Amino acid sequence: MENEIKCPYIIFKLSGSLYCIDSRYVSTIVQLPEYNTIPAAPANVTGMFKYRDQVIQMLDLRITFGMKSIFSEFSEFEQMIDARKQDHINWVREFERYITEGGVFTLAKDSHQCALGRWYDRFSTDNQSVMSHLRKMEEPHEKLHHSAFEAEDCMKNLEGEELKLQLDQILKMAKETYMPEILALLDQSKEVFRSSLFKEMVLILDNTSWGIVVDEIVAVEDLEIIADRKQDPMINRSSFIYNVMESSKREGLIFELSTESLITKLEELETTF
Repeated sequence: MENEIKCPYIIFKLSGSLYCIDSRYVSTIVQLPEYNTIPAAPANVTGMFKYRDQVIQMLDLRITFGMKSIFSEFSEFEQMIDARKQDHINWVREFERYITEGGVFTLAKDSHQCALGRWYDRFSTDNQSVMSHLRKMEEPHEKLHHSAFEAEDCMKNLEGEELKLQLDQILKMAKETYMPEILALLDQSKEVFRSSLFKEMVLILDNTSWGIVVDEIVAVEDLEIIADRKQDPMINRSSFIYNVMESSKREGLIFELSTESLITKLEELETTF
């Protein structure tokens, strides 16, 4: 009996989890191109584009699997960034009031305690472009918040004209140096994240006019099966998962797509619009 040729698997990410597909079923991998939406198409059919001499329709796996779309996830990220910008505009306004009117400064003096600092401390990625950009924010962010401690010390230890000069200088640095730098870096983070973390890829399936949209390609590797549909009833409950795999090069489970179920889904879609 002729031995079956074993092909490597294409490993990709979807919403933080690892999936794979046998490479024999994929003809080409392309970065998500400019595309046209399709009127009255189902939500998971996000558009079509021309590739070489063929029109490729796109199936978004996130939406197909009931996950939040990458568009929605990035929109939420942008909204979060805009909120953190406004937080620091408000912080500087309140700091200016504190400097000019006195009283008590009630906002975060510790840069790790504001909403941006808490998000920053929790955030983790192995993408070096993103981490390099975020590290640029550490110094101006720390200095901005530390301005409140500096002003407090001045109010305790200085008085008269010397106090006024020192407070004016601290406020000037916070308002004209640290805050603009933080706001600019936050704005730039949208593009950095969009190009580095939210960079969908399309796997064009062999002998079809369809491509599946995934978050990013991780690797092409040989994998080992650790559980299949016959062995595990939980896997059998998901029509799109064929096997659970593992890699000798990375941690965590990798879910193999059932190409049979995927092709069946595509055939159903072709009859609905």
